[in-house]
Amino acid sequence: MVVVGGGNVAIDAARTARRLSDAPVTVVYRRSEQEMPAYREEIEQAKIEGIRFEFLATPLRVEREEGQVVALTCVRNRLGPPDRSGRRRPEPIEGAEFRVACGTIIPAIGQLTDTSWAASVPELQWDRRGLLLADPVTGQSSLPYVFAAGDMVSGPATAIEAVGAAHRTVAAMDLFLRGEPLADLPERPPRPDAETADWAPIPDDVHPEKRVEPPFVPFIAGAEPFAEVEHPLSEADARAEAERCLNCGVCCECMQCVSACEAHAIDHLMQPTDLHLQVGSIILATGYDTLDPTPMTQYGYGRFQNVFTALEFERLSNATGPTGGQILMRGDSGRFDRPPRSVALLHCIGSRDVNYHEYCSRVCCMYALKYTHLIKEKVGHDTDVYDFYIDMRCFGEGYEEFYRRCQEEGTTFIRGKVAEITDEATSEAEQGKLILLAEDTLLGENLRVPVDMVVLCTAMEARSDTLQVGRVFGVNQGADGFFLEAHPKLGPLNTATDGLFLAGCCQKPMDIPDAVSHASGAAAKALALAARGRVEIAPTISYIDPDICAGCQICIGLCPYSAISFNELKQVSEVNPLICKGCGSCSGFCPSGAASSRHFKSQQIFSEIDGIFDAIDVLEHSEKMEDPDKSTSAAA
Repeated sequence: MVVVGGGNVAIDAARTARRLSDAPVTVVYRRSEQEMPAYREEIEQAKIEGIRFEFLATPLRVEREEGQVVALTCVRNRLGPPDRSGRRRPEPIEGAEFRVACGTIIPAIGQLTDTSWAASVPELQWDRRGLLLADPVTGQSSLPYVFAAGDMVSGPATAIEAVGAAHRTVAAMDLFLRGEPLADLPERPPRPDAETADWAPIPDDVHPEKRVEPPFVPFIAGAEPFAEVEHPLSEADARAEAERCLNCGVCCECMQCVSACEAHAIDHLMQPTDLHLQVGSIILATGYDTLDPTPMTQYGYGRFQNVFTALEFERLSNATGPTGGQILMRGDSGRFDRPPRSVALLHCIGSRDVNYHEYCSRVCCMYALKYTHLIKEKVGHDTDVYDFYIDMRCFGEGYEEFYRRCQEEGTTFIRGKVAEITDEATSEAEQGKLILLAEDTLLGENLRVPVDMVVLCTAMEARSDTLQVGRVFGVNQGADGFFLEAHPKLGPLNTATDGLFLAGCCQKPMDIPDAVSHASGAAAKALALAARGRVEIAPTISYIDPDICAGCQICIGLCPYSAISFNELKQVSEVNPLICKGCGSCSGFCPSGAASSRHFKSQQIFSEIDGIFDAIDVLEHSEKMEDPDKSTSAAA
């Protein structure tokens, strides 16, 4: 069998023919191997599979005997000057004919656009290659109401390029039918040129690593004809290949995320801007982070595919989640394919733990009860659900009743912490299960509980950037890392900075009803300030004398309220009187003595002291005038 051509289609045809017949297969190409347009790996794999190549050969005629093909006569070529495509033109060598015996010939030498219908539409314009002339962005042809896309515009290309062109053309047609200008169609972002692109510099400590090639298993005669020849990478090879990426290009601007987002929430043209807002009050509602249980290796998170965190299970059971609200577990293929027959929920993962957070996260007990109810409701009441807890804290209205309901639904509550999760089975009943090693502190028994799925009720913790945010707004942190209120009873929403309030879990762990109440209270406090319009502030604040200030800026770093800034024009530090609380930190450390507290200057303090002594002298003199003997004895 002979395949004529040198593109990917020719190689594909040759490898397919090799699999469907025992006959030898030869590829005839008129240029050299280096100029072959087919992918290099396709050519190399074809050679490994036993396909012969005749390069620099042009077919001349087909030889037939009794109506059957018996050979293909070709002539050897030499490469001349480049043609319009930039490749060197093949030129036949006189007298260099040769014969390739074959019974089948497969031409794969390109394709042409069918233009037999074009005579009926003379207004359309074509180029000399027989391609329809159309706008490369909109696909609009010389006839305004005729649009075109795909190979008849671009020439031979890949299927994905044709699909992309069709998407852009359909968008342009929609604008045309609605009477809107086609200029509103966003242009396709150009691909970065490897030589001119502004790539990020490669760090000095980065060393080139060889690319990991997927395992190749060549076709062998008698084997499955179309079995996969490229096998997937092993996990170690996949990780090694992924670590080669320097992330220098970041986003390639393919715009697929824009077309996929139904909410139209992605804008690639948006630029970062600085906003300066004049506000009278600020509410901090920065939320919380969930503890990452990966360092807790005893729970197997990240090692066992059916160990989930609480938020992951919440997503899994949600109607908009990956399973459409069905509670499914991952199978051997990694896909969610079957419901679990047994589930364990583990409380206090990172909460009430001296190694992580000593405080109670407060919400875990109740959402764990919610999950037990959802599992019984969605998977089936015959599903075994185990709830491992330290203390069940049902603190809200109706919460104790819900706890009792979950007990009645058949959930098994075990008071005790799980020490370890393993997959090492010791019996047939434990095969393919996650085995929980735990202690029942009520019964004093050690337990081995095999389950299909485990849900970790992880701790709520302060955001990782709480310290930076606190420095910006002048808010302190408590021992647990959350923002600290002014007073737990008298000012539960206030901070040390007037006009700055806290709302939600940035202050402490709380459930949704409490977070809503806190937000409403913070909004009411902010609204009260806005309704008043003007507020009075304490006059005892710091002051920096510009005639004395040396511009050392030591006070800026010392101010706990970020109330001091540096005036670049005057080269002196200045105090914002609306933020300053008059703590005196700046005045105590100012090396030049420029910082002081209003109404507490040295002259004022000494005047007060003099006034006190003058008052004492007047009192003693008056007492002496009234009772000379009493005053004498008092003086003695």
